[in-house]
Amino acid sequence: MTGFGICAMDRNQAVEDLKHLILEHDLPGTDMALCGVLCPYCGKSDRIRELEAPARLGSRFSVGEAAHYAELWSTLAGMDGLLGVCKFCQNVLRMDGRRRAAPLYQ
Repeated sequence: MTGFGICAMDRNQAVEDLKHLILEHDLPGTDMALCGVLCPYCGKSDRIRELEAPARLGSRFSVGEAAHYAELWSTLAGMDGLLGVCKFCQNVLRMDGRRRAAPLYQ
């Protein structure tokens, strides 16, 4: 079990599901990079974008997709956490504020 109460296999599937939604809906909606944040997967430091929290998505998703995104967000980031994506390697990241990115795959 992970610290989030789900097994690594379920957590990795949640990451894959979120990655699919990100690619399908061209998220994040902003093109502003978080300066100086290093991707733990590919090492790029100019490609990290903060993902929108579920409440900030508006009507971008269908009702079912919005609920699924919110569930994935809660599972991977927690209620107070932040998530990001590296627009170079397309991996989803857990953000520690706007200073560091950590991998989500177990």
